[in-house]
Parts: sequence; structure tokens; C-alpha cells
Amino acid sequence: MAKKSIISHIEAQTERIISQYEALEAAYNSLQEECSALRVKSREQEEQLRDMKAEVQRLRLTESLAGGESSDKAKSRARINLLLREVDKCIALLTKAQQN
Repeated sequence: MAKKSIISHIEAQTERIISQYEALEAAYNSLQEECSALRVKSREQEEQLRDMKAEVQRLRLTESLAGGESSDKAKSRARINLLLREVDKCIALLTKAQQN
């Protein structure tokens, strides 16, 4: 009789462990899905932040060109000059590449 009692006790514990394992596996899968969703949301928010920063830069440039403070105008002109130099460099590189 003691052997049957031990066996039934072991079976009960095994069923409990299997049940706990299945619950943990379900929780793990749920957390994996949540993690993936949060990663996607994070990427979207990072992209939105970059877009907003670019928009703020454009607005500042527009405002300074429209007659903002003189220091803003100087910064804007310096930025425009820098951009023009970069464009000129790109054109020179493209011309050189076409000649080769």
C-alpha cells in the first residue's frame, strides 16, 4: 500500500510541475509578444522624435530667415553656407566620377 501512496504522490507532483511549466511557458510567450510590441513602439517613437527634431530645425531656420534675431540670422546663414559647400562638394565628386 505504501508503494501506491508514493506513486500517487509522485504522479500528483508531476502533474503539478507540468501544470506550472505550462503556465510559465504561456507567461513567457505572452512576455515575448509584449516585448516585441514594445520594441516596435520604441522604434516608432524614435522615428517620430527624429522627425520632430528635424521639424523644429526647419521651423527655427524659417523663423530666423523671416526676420528673427540677428544671431539667429547669422546662424542660419552659416548653416546655409555649410549646406551649399556640401552640395558643391557632392557636385564636384559626381563630376569627377563621370569623367573617370
